[in-house]
Amino acid sequence: MKKKSVFFIVCIIMAVSITAMISILLGHKGNTANVNRVIGTSTLYEEEQINKAFDAVENKFKSDFKGCTLTELRYDKGVENKFVDEMQRYQTLHNRELMIVLSDFVTDRSAGALGMIPNETYTDWSWSLVRVEDPHGWEVVEGGWGY
Repeated sequence: MKKKSVFFIVCIIMAVSITAMISILLGHKGNTANVNRVIGTSTLYEEEQINKAFDAVENKFKSDFKGCTLTELRYDKGVENKFVDEMQRYQTLHNRELMIVLSDFVTDRSAGALGMIPNETYTDWSWSLVRVEDPHGWEVVEGGWGY
């Protein structure tokens, strides 16, 4: 009878531990639930392509920016004009199309682990994306620090 009781207690402890670990790993992602997507006039891309780039940024943000909340993504003629030289230079050097998207996000108290200032608002954080040949259309190559 004692062996069954000990086995039962060990099983319960393991189940609780595994459940807690899964909930910590899955529950602590970058928050993209209420992102304001700002898409203005573009001479290079249609709204569908910009939205696909935004999707790629949101996916990267969820996985790499734990404890942060993405508040805005922006792409318009102003962003194009600001980064046109970089986009053209990348095309020349790598023979790949580059898009740069800007974002704003806030951090929580755990952001120090990412090397960011806790409880801070970051504005105009840049995301460099290259066009890929899959249904998603874009892949983030870097965020905030160029390519």
